[in-house]
Amino acid sequence: MSGIYALTVRTSFAAAHRLLEYEGNCERLHGHNWRVEVTVESAVLDARGIALDFRTIKSEIQDLLSRFDHRYLNEEPPFDRMNPSSENLARYLFEEMEKSVSAPARVSRVTVWESEDARAEYSRPS
Repeated sequence: MSGIYALTVRTSFAAAHRLLEYEGNCERLHGHNWRVEVTVESAVLDARGIALDFRTIKSEIQDLLSRFDHRYLNEEPPFDRMNPSSENLARYLFEEMEKSVSAPARVSRVTVWESEDARAEYSRPS
């Protein structure tokens, strides 16, 4: 019986945003200490018994998030053209991470926490 290995890394960044066409407090400029979790899956391990080096995942997500850290998301591509909701951020990070993770590993889920009790998740369609 074979299974799937899942590796998750967590990191964070700080950024401001405002939601467009939203009625409520989040329409106004505000910030979050965002937490991001990236989960990568693989059915196989290499000769060392490793699916994908955690350092690789950490490095790729940090490089990606460095573009947004301590920035106003509404002014940073692609959120200068797209509402910078947690949902859109999760999907964007998923799609960008997919470009940097090579087979047989694959990105399976990206979770974006905007607070301790609010998160959005984007995962691979079944």
